[in-house]
Amino acid sequence: MRPRHLVLLLRLSLFVALAASAALVADYQSMGDPAFCGVNSGCSAVRVSGYAYPFGVPLPNLGLAAFASLLGGSLLARTRGQHLLLALATSLGGLVAVYLLAIQAFEVKAFCAYCVAVDLGTLVAAAAAITLALRARRAKTSEAFDAFARDAHPGGAELTTWAAAGLAAIGLPLLWGKYPTLPALPPEIATLQTPGKVTLVGFTDFECPFCRRLNPEIHHIEEKYGDRIQYLRKMAPLPRHAGALPAAKAYICTPPAQREAAAALLYSTGPNLLTDDGAVDVLKPLGLDPEEFKHCLDAPKTMALVETDLELYRRVAGLGLPFTYVGRRVVLGMRPDHIVESIELELAGGNPGLPLWGLVVALVGAAGAASFMTVRRREEEGGPGAAPGAAAGEAGDKAG
Repeated sequence: MRPRHLVLLLRLSLFVALAASAALVADYQSMGDPAFCGVNSGCSAVRVSGYAYPFGVPLPNLGLAAFASLLGGSLLARTRGQHLLLALATSLGGLVAVYLLAIQAFEVKAFCAYCVAVDLGTLVAAAAAITLALRARRAKTSEAFDAFARDAHPGGAELTTWAAAGLAAIGLPLLWGKYPTLPALPPEIATLQTPGKVTLVGFTDFECPFCRRLNPEIHHIEEKYGDRIQYLRKMAPLPRHAGALPAAKAYICTPPAQREAAAALLYSTGPNLLTDDGAVDVLKPLGLDPEEFKHCLDAPKTMALVETDLELYRRVAGLGLPFTYVGRRVVLGMRPDHIVESIELELAGGNPGLPLWGLVVALVGAAGAASFMTVRRREEEGGPGAAPGAAAGEAGDKAG
């Protein structure tokens, strides 16, 4: 493979990794439904894992900065030393890519499609950059290296076109991320919507620390928006929280008019007190009939209602709590600011969604234009007088 083909392969693979990283950045910044990865996707599974925020920084943000730098380096590399540095940098990225693929396979046990695109693009870029560095090293004579340089290094128009393509790889996914095409609501969630209001359906676990932190924020949001919104709480007791199930049954057994007061007590109670017997004492300030309340806690119907909510949670999310539908949008985690942004969008009628195929066409067009400039320049330089240089380059490779 000639240097120009290796250069093209290097830049195209970095372009793919850069665009995929930008798409992930857009999803990590999304206030509601992700534009690219559904809430049940492998991307969301990776996102809620402990590996998505090294040093407290979203991993896609680090990738975006790294691939933008590598693509810039591929445009500016001229000397043997610069090609070696580029090869070392992409090799380091390749090692990280192998590590992240292993994490997805063996730890998260789910693959993020965009993450895999980033990782595979990195590995291809590393292979191309290493081969280019070896070719540059083998061109030991000045004549041989000049031939390598003419074949590998971009001209002004090509440099500009690739720089514009790199900006498109970053900017277009970020733009699309602001205008996601929202999926249809699950039928069970759609039936809960109240016409004329933004309906919030929140799945919660009374022992979950993030759910406990979100509850007062929800009250602030209700005070701010008044009757323009409606909040409905759904039970999703996690098996690892021993007190979650008794608390969920206690909430359901509380009369609807007193459930908000019951929720405040259950969220603020120590987990060790969240038992069937303990719930009676926890909710004693509400003046509930103890015998009737205990009978409700033991009733199969109460457990069936909890299981219905929990099964719905598993179908629509199952990746983490709290999990909140805001009208047609989804907010995962303790993110009250994103809930507010989603409410504002829903009240305004929502942004028009941009179809994903439009982004694909735009990105293919940007990469195709840059690749065309590369091929075009090579063809222009392939006229009379170019063959001796190419032959010298091949001779230099053989001599190496």
